[in-house]
Amino acid sequence: MALDKLSIGMRLREIRENIYHETRHNFAERCNLSENHLGKLERGELLISIKALDKIYSATATDPNYILYGKCTNKNLKIRQTLDNFLDSSSKDELKMYLKFISTIKGFIIKEK
Repeated sequence: MALDKLSIGMRLREIRENIYHETRHNFAERCNLSENHLGKLERGELLISIKALDKIYSATATDPNYILYGKCTNKNLKIRQTLDNFLDSSSKDELKMYLKFISTIKGFIIKEK
């Protein structure tokens, strides 16, 4: 299956606008890319490189199959999938920290109810 630069760019923009609600500048910083490079990717002027794909995945935990081909088990890119991807790419120590953090927050939420 051939990669479609324009479709990849549209999906990157969708991730930036609909998931992260960030400007191109802020999203480029998040992904450690230049704003100019991200703009060219979003407009389909460049085919995404493995290096850029890895930076975007590392910063957003968005399934690379979704970015490249539009395929993923959750076509709506729900929050749960994003969290699962972050957790999948986390170290054991990071997972312990996340669990402690989530447990603490959940404890406060339960008390408020």
